[in-house]
Amino acid sequence: MVTEARETESLIGSDKVEGTAVYGPDDTKIGTIARVMINKMSGKVSYAVLSFSAAFSVSATTIILCHGSR
Repeated sequence: MVTEARETESLIGSDKVEGTAVYGPDDTKIGTIARVMINKMSGKVSYAVLSFSAAFSVSATTIILCHGSR
């Protein structure tokens, strides 16, 4: 079933993932997905980059969220 041109039942477009809110274990928003990195050979997501700002901070910080084991 196609819900949009960029999404199917088992696939989602990276543009729909980027900007998605990320929450910590206490359900507090800690940032957003800035980028999804895809392995060119396998086509699988290797990692996502999380962008977050500390309270009262002017600059944003990014961290890498690994996906699964290597």
